[in-house]
Amino acid sequence: MLSREAWVEAQTLGQRVAPSVATEGFAHCSTEHQIVDVANKYFRRANNMVLLNIDPSKLTSQLKFEPPAHLDGSPTLPHEPMFPHIYGAINLDAVIDVIDFPCGPNGQFSAPPQLSTFSVVNIAHAPHHWQRAAELSVTEWKKYFPNDTVQTYFDLYGLTGQYAEHFAETYIAMNINDELLGMATLVDDDELPESNEPGPWLAAVLTLPSTRHNGVGSTLVQHVVQRAIQLGHSELFLYTSDQQEWYAKKGWLPIRETPLNGIAHTVMRLPLRS
Repeated sequence: MLSREAWVEAQTLGQRVAPSVATEGFAHCSTEHQIVDVANKYFRRANNMVLLNIDPSKLTSQLKFEPPAHLDGSPTLPHEPMFPHIYGAINLDAVIDVIDFPCGPNGQFSAPPQLSTFSVVNIAHAPHHWQRAAELSVTEWKKYFPNDTVQTYFDLYGLTGQYAEHFAETYIAMNINDELLGMATLVDDDELPESNEPGPWLAAVLTLPSTRHNGVGSTLVQHVVQRAIQLGHSELFLYTSDQQEWYAKKGWLPIRETPLNGIAHTVMRLPLRS
């Protein structure tokens, strides 16, 4: 996101070098799902903004997803999503679309129709996604839970069968074409043997490979965190075999190691603040 004048200058120079590259080493960027909040925080009432739709595969500079570096200098909070940072110039052939992005009459921004955004809903309200979500889950988690079936996840989504007496909410991300992008679950018991943690648990975070690095996973995790806070919980737990670093960047703390079906896992805890 930049001013129309800055875009004209970039075309003259043959590349876009954000001022923050000189001061911080990278250009601040946002995913499609983050852009409106960023615009309303930093550029409210600006009527000359444009959005650059960038193809990451065409960038000549390095792209990293990292905790936000706030333009106003405010500190990063533990539960904030990861943001894309481009370490260097943006080559113009990586820009696949330029979208006018004026504010509305009230000075606020809203998503332009050209953006392919996504929404997060409770899967209980989207039963047409149960089959696909269950099939993906069986495939993704079979090395940890080899006895799970599609019906296992149907019971989870509908709170029937083995989940009839449990609390569980599964949230899914869907794009504007109602296509499933990913999912995450808030559950009272995540079936970790010999676990003494009180719960609740962030469980079964799954995103489709084609949607990774665009904020879907971070948004789903953040949604579950906020739901746990809304329910009055003071802490949240998870266990993971290979995503410790990703969660640590979001404020999760490792508390112990444990095996699950012969595979080493780290149990992590997130203190919650209302």
